[in-house]
Amino acid sequence: MTDTTAPQASFLIALPPGWMRLPARVGEEPTLRAMIDEIVAEALPSSLPRDTAEPWRGEMRKTFTAMVVEARDAGASAVYIPVRPVNGVNVPASFVESEIDDGDAGDPGSVLAAILADADDGTLHVIDGAHAARTDSSTVRVEPRDGWPAMTTRQIVYTIEVPHREGRWVVLSFSAASGDRPSAALSDALVELFDALMLTFRWSDVPGVDHSDLEERLAQIHSL
Repeated sequence: MTDTTAPQASFLIALPPGWMRLPARVGEEPTLRAMIDEIVAEALPSSLPRDTAEPWRGEMRKTFTAMVVEARDAGASAVYIPVRPVNGVNVPASFVESEIDDGDAGDPGSVLAAILADADDGTLHVIDGAHAARTDSSTVRVEPRDGWPAMTTRQIVYTIEVPHREGRWVVLSFSAASGDRPSAALSDALVELFDALMLTFRWSDVPGVDHSDLEERLAQIHSL
């Protein structure tokens, strides 16, 4: 599988086994197609009968491509998804990466304060030396499809100032879906997992820090 810890954006983050970062920027389509082909080949290997497996392969490619395109249209630079089940369970979660340049945003502290003021559940954090707002919200789908249970989407958003790039922000938005009480407990566990991943967040393009230090920074991440 592709190395998901490679410095593809302005930061590094350690991913759990079975997760993959799918690039969403315009111009990254060849890389995206190659990564989706990896996912499909692992889920539906060439040993399966072609006449029965190929339609499913096509549907998987369409689903993953449409998901990334939708995220890109909303301003995302990448989508992170679990591509393998964990103990036989498909993980109902994902998160989206966005990088925003806004030179007219004003004082970063005021921006974060405004975000927290608008949130029902928000806290201030320091992420690898940068101030960040963490917000927590839930949305209930009150009109599920026929035969489907009502679903709740839990969303955790970290909005992080880039301390060495004035007016630049990184936003990581995590979503986990749940239905009945047992799956709600799974959703809570997935939120804890995402918060743990945020402890591995490291900037990768800090001025004055030689890129040869990236291997050391990756080692620091994996030692946490």
